[in-house]
Amino acid sequence: MKKLLLLLLFLFISSCLKNDIVQSQTANLDPATFASGQQLPGARRSYTNFCNPNGWGRKGCEFLAKYDGTFWADTENYYSDFSDIQFLNDIYFISLFDIKNDVSYCRGWRTGENSSDGKKWNVKITKDGWDILWFDYDYYGTSDDIEYTITYKYEVIDSLLHFSNTEGQEFIFHPSDKNYSKDIVDTSEIIELEGCMFF
Repeated sequence: MKKLLLLLLFLFISSCLKNDIVQSQTANLDPATFASGQQLPGARRSYTNFCNPNGWGRKGCEFLAKYDGTFWADTENYYSDFSDIQFLNDIYFISLFDIKNDVSYCRGWRTGENSSDGKKWNVKITKDGWDILWFDYDYYGTSDDIEYTITYKYEVIDSLLHFSNTEGQEFIFHPSDKNYSKDIVDTSEIIELEGCMFF
């Protein structure tokens, strides 16, 4: 009899301490989306796998798949460091061109660790959507510690490419049909840095 009373007392106390379980309404309901834009309603979109153009994740790069091979020109600030840009769904996902009459420069960036002349940096894509691409640029220099980090943001709005970064730079690029062939570019010298995509 004492055991039965103790069991009932235990059940009564445990039922008083029980909290109601409420399910959160923040479940991921976004459908999986292929780089082509086609959606798969039966599967949920992953927010833990990011675009990696120089790895196995290349097919998941939505922005780079949509704008693969496109050129953009900064028509208002043409002689800035960001005069022309090309996006590629390849190992080097972005090429930057500084086209001038005397000396022109070209370089490209790829994700992951990069090094040149004893200096190193790391590029990681953090946001990849149909019309938006963000990536972090961690600069190490010659040390093992990050000296500074810059976040670069590209977003296509009304067919224009809006660029900004955490250093306060902002530019608007227009679609360009320029031909970046070495034979056509009007410059006395082209300096090709790592990742340059001149043909």
